[in-house]
Amino acid sequence: VLDVWRKSLSVIPAFISLVSPQDLADVHIQNRVNAILTCATAVLERPHEVHDARIETGGKNLEVEDIPKKIQPLLRNTLFDKDAHVRMAAAVGFYAMGEWNRVARSIMTDALINGNSTDSWTAAQALAMEGNISFHVVKRILTQIFEQQDDATEDQACLLLSRLSRQTGLVHCLLASELNSYQWKHRVLACKTFSRIPGSVSQDLKNKIVQLMWTDWKFDVRQAAAKALGHLELGKEVHDQLREKLKRGDVRMRVEALSLIGWLKLMTARLLPGFLKCFTDDFVAVRKEACWAAGELQIKEEMVLRCLFKIMQTDPLWKIKTLAIKALGQIGEASPYLKELLLWALHYEEDPGVRREACRSLITLKMKDETVRATLLERMIMEPNEMGEKKSRSPETKFCFSLGTPTTTHLVSVRPTGYVYRSPPLKSGA
Repeated sequence: VLDVWRKSLSVIPAFISLVSPQDLADVHIQNRVNAILTCATAVLERPHEVHDARIETGGKNLEVEDIPKKIQPLLRNTLFDKDAHVRMAAAVGFYAMGEWNRVARSIMTDALINGNSTDSWTAAQALAMEGNISFHVVKRILTQIFEQQDDATEDQACLLLSRLSRQTGLVHCLLASELNSYQWKHRVLACKTFSRIPGSVSQDLKNKIVQLMWTDWKFDVRQAAAKALGHLELGKEVHDQLREKLKRGDVRMRVEALSLIGWLKLMTARLLPGFLKCFTDDFVAVRKEACWAAGELQIKEEMVLRCLFKIMQTDPLWKIKTLAIKALGQIGEASPYLKELLLWALHYEEDPGVRREACRSLITLKMKDETVRATLLERMIMEPNEMGEKKSRSPETKFCFSLGTPTTTHLVSVRPTGYVYRSPPLKSGA
């Protein structure tokens, strides 16, 4: 609160030792404001104790005084200053120091309703920290989210709303109204905010978010609504619809269902059969979305892994192979068979994108042994279009040398010998 308000006035506080009683009674408004904020900053940033190394004190820890006693009465008097800026600075200072009182609260309440943008936002934060759950406080915090739209403000506002939502349902009520906003960005922010604040969600609100997820014209809104349902653990609200779309839907419906499954982080025994069929679907878009969803869900189910193994070896499109390899890296289920498949892809796949993704997955899965290092070194030497001038900074180089300095034996064993195609390894029993 103090930092935001201080930055809006471009105030640089001095050391507390440089503040004198004359500064708090100075004829210049800016000097009085600067002195007040210096006092508040000193209280927040001071050490509670300092070590006195003098022999006569015995090396004891001495308590540090918050505010010099000679300026404490003058600091309280600034709450009644004739200038509104000085009174606001005093109220901000007292709230920052944790010394809430009736006069400071009155100043903050007036600034919340009648002040400029900076003062009202500062007042809303201060009153929310005090536990004020009034309509004006909640509404001003929500307004800040939808008007400013920067990460720091959004984080601060959500933190305050999280505290208030435990005490009142007003937060959810006012936020729900933004789900009907004509601006799609507001609908996205409302969904994101719902996923970040605690509190019970009514059935009407659940239905509205589900409706946005299925029917909103904007992709970003549908995605944000699905993620909100996932964070709120409300995936069961759409479970049966997803199952039906995977089983009987057309291409567009299956792709949409797979996207929602990934955003919701939802997988059940009833969804799994339809999900597995998508890996062998005739349409590229369905196979692509299935690989993406598997990576997002990080499913370690043996049947899903087998489907990904098969795709990375046999799919006719290199982009789908790449997505399958990436999903296996995200899942993180390392095995000797997967290492063998990745090394084979790194050796013999014709498309550089597939080889690059195989390399990344080897690094992601932390498969650190001599065979992996030798293969990576070979790729670094032989790759015609990947490394170039970036070779010395590449993850492959760092990974190789993190395993130890290559020996002469290894460099000889990985000398370029040309490509000789070999069949991909077959899993025993496959």
